[in-house]
Amino acid sequence: MISQNAILKGKVSSKENNGEMPFVAVVLNEKQMIYTDSKGNYTFTKLPAGKHNLVFQILGYDKFEQEINIQTDSELVTLPVIQLLPSSIQIAEVIVNIPNTSYSSKFEGSNIVVSSKEIELTKPIGTEEVLKKVSGVNVSGDMGISNRLNVGIRGSYPRRAANILLMEDGTPIAPAPYLGPEAYYNPPSDRLDGIEILKGADILMYGSNTMYGAINYITKKPPVKPTLGLNITAGENGYHSEYLTYGGTWNKLGAELQVLNKSIDGFQDNSSSDIFNTSLKLYSELSKKSSFYVKLNYHQENSKASYSALTPFSYKKDPRQNPFDADDLLTKRYAVDLIHNYQISDNMILSSKVYASQFQRDWWRQENTVISASLATNYLKEDIISNRFTYLNGATFGPDDYIRVGKIANGKESALARNRIFKFGGVQETFKYNIEKNSFKMNLEVVAKIHAEGFNNMEIKNDSSRFARSGTIVKDQYFELYSYSGVIKDKFSYGRVYFTPYLRYETVEMRSFDKLAISKMPANNGDRNYGSLYTNYSSLIPGASVVFNFMKNEKNDLSLYTGIYKGYTAPTAEVGFLNVEDGKVSAVTANKPANRTPETSINYEIGLRGEIYKSLLGTQLTYFNNNIQNFYSAGRNEAFQTLGAVNISGIESTVLLNLHKLLNTEKHSLVLSFSGTYMQGKVLSGKLSDSDVLKAKHTSQTKEELISKINAEREGYHVYFAGLGGKDSLVNGSLSVSDFSKIKRLDIDFGDGKIANNSIPYLPPYILNVGFSYGFKGISIGANVNFVAKQFTDYLNFNNETAEGAIGSLDSFKTIDANLAYSFEGSKNKYLKGFTLFIAGKNITNEVYKASRLHRLSSGIMPGGFRQMNAGLKFRF
Repeated sequence: MISQNAILKGKVSSKENNGEMPFVAVVLNEKQMIYTDSKGNYTFTKLPAGKHNLVFQILGYDKFEQEINIQTDSELVTLPVIQLLPSSIQIAEVIVNIPNTSYSSKFEGSNIVVSSKEIELTKPIGTEEVLKKVSGVNVSGDMGISNRLNVGIRGSYPRRAANILLMEDGTPIAPAPYLGPEAYYNPPSDRLDGIEILKGADILMYGSNTMYGAINYITKKPPVKPTLGLNITAGENGYHSEYLTYGGTWNKLGAELQVLNKSIDGFQDNSSSDIFNTSLKLYSELSKKSSFYVKLNYHQENSKASYSALTPFSYKKDPRQNPFDADDLLTKRYAVDLIHNYQISDNMILSSKVYASQFQRDWWRQENTVISASLATNYLKEDIISNRFTYLNGATFGPDDYIRVGKIANGKESALARNRIFKFGGVQETFKYNIEKNSFKMNLEVVAKIHAEGFNNMEIKNDSSRFARSGTIVKDQYFELYSYSGVIKDKFSYGRVYFTPYLRYETVEMRSFDKLAISKMPANNGDRNYGSLYTNYSSLIPGASVVFNFMKNEKNDLSLYTGIYKGYTAPTAEVGFLNVEDGKVSAVTANKPANRTPETSINYEIGLRGEIYKSLLGTQLTYFNNNIQNFYSAGRNEAFQTLGAVNISGIESTVLLNLHKLLNTEKHSLVLSFSGTYMQGKVLSGKLSDSDVLKAKHTSQTKEELISKINAEREGYHVYFAGLGGKDSLVNGSLSVSDFSKIKRLDIDFGDGKIANNSIPYLPPYILNVGFSYGFKGISIGANVNFVAKQFTDYLNFNNETAEGAIGSLDSFKTIDANLAYSFEGSKNKYLKGFTLFIAGKNITNEVYKASRLHRLSSGIMPGGFRQMNAGLKFRF
């Protein structure tokens, strides 16, 4: 008998970015096949001496074949890392590899990539839990479960992430990316395999909002090996999640069905949420020159989602209380992506993409008002107090103690529906042409896209019961948009220098229909566009990036990079139909047509990134500066009536310290991580209107603060008292607190000699994250501390808060997350091998804090920081 005790082991990575590649099929001598593990490792045992043939293959990559020779039957053979090349017809949406760094080298500008390993370790209940660790990102809490994303990038206003381009697998996912970019849909974190955050000139390849940054959610792809998967999670606050998958690859066809059901009772009363999400994915290499991909998705949410939040008094008494039991949100989303790649020749590829989405949002919200807490008994009556305001029992009230309650008319509470249907679709053609000669390379990419949107906006008022779900239509609008765009990107490489110019051109047509008003026009002649408003604009958007890989050897790989580009934010349906003359904004009239154009910026950045001493240290350090012009949409109920200018700058840092590299072993993994952001923002010019500032319930402290601000920079505040005959009268000179009640109107003027040093809202000067993770065999342990500095929530930079909670700064806060998991991946038992147990703690110190005032007068204080402890199991077979 011939002894067979030799061992053959190795690792597979992607040549594109050195990322680890799990689930690669490794075939030995055309007989035995195994798959690489989660780190790209493979091992064959009990091999005889002699020659052997190895074949490495996975969909989307070129097959690689290698002959090896084992000298003795007891030899341990460790092969060099096998690097697979992406196939020329590879579809980016099905790439399966894990970058070793916190960034991707496929992007020229600054970027952060959250890997599947990070998501797997964190076990998040929502994407905000992951994004808060990313440098340059500020998370402003809402319900705490990320169903509606509220994040800012590099100083963008965070409400509904409306100024950020959101994508899933490279396709926009906002309800209507131009007309209604608010993130009422956000992919469940259970479905994600990674997240790309783009902040440099690369964003010009995607449009439509390019001023601040983009988030691209990467969803899980069909596995190579046919696999049944089940994730079950349960925890505090009634949380549970069930995620079932089945898929695999058969010959040249990959497919997977994903089904998710998750629910939570919520962190406050009347804040439950139920989500159902299912996706079907198919990928096929039709031939050596052609590949095809399709993704179908259906998403449904039923939530007790409230717009109404807390006053300072109710927050102090009980931050978990929410009396609005008649707020109901129902959303449904249908989406499809189709992609076809065709290799025209060895150096030319044509990629065709068709995408479409429909998003329905029916949101019944109880109408609310703010009253003095001392009047609650008389206003609400005993039955309402005993059912929904028990926290008031036995309380004593001061003059500034207010509560938010349901508005009562004719003895009844009422609700208002804000129902919307968004539809969009597009066709995109991408042509790629590559040239390589000696040390010179050129990669040309040309994109042409046609995109269309439709948006129905209806409001329905009921006054019979807060639970009634029908009533009188009080608003009925329809908006439509057509966008035609083209982008050219040409990357030139010579040695270690990379220069990439970009040029994007876009022309947009928008039309608005007030269907209620049009229905009352007797002269309506049946023309489709009768009574509508029309506007259009065109934008030429250039940019450029330079990367210099100044150090590259066996131990170090470091690059300097810089970029400059023009950013822009498209006018939405809400603010797109306005007239602008000499920078002054007004409503449309017969003589003043809609002509508002996008907000624009000149953004530049410079940074250093790379790996030091065999990946012991990985880092990315970036300085950025964004100069914004034509600024109108300042924030919730804040707008520049004379268009403004803003500067935002800062430093972003990300560091990964792979301490296990010092041990020179793959058995242990010990990583320390740090991300830090320093930001400052300043309004340079513009006249602002804040419709909430005088309607708020001001305390003696906020009255004194406002009067002090006015007197300190008197030229920046145009104060009007109520005059005779209803005409407001401009007042000059210093004011006293006793004048506060006389103020009828306040215009806020920024610039030199006016208001000179105010920060923009929701821009904490610094955000810090420190984390660690340790892995040994099947054990994984991790923790992260997130600290966010004090931040203002309005352009006047109020420190004190008003009595209803709409205005005021947010104190600094910190959260601590921790997790523990054990995987049986190394088990010889085929059933245990795919089994993982875990426990994950969110905000484990349970330090509740004021997370945001995102909806201002409509809501007040949104609390955050509630603890959530989860445990679960993961099974793959």
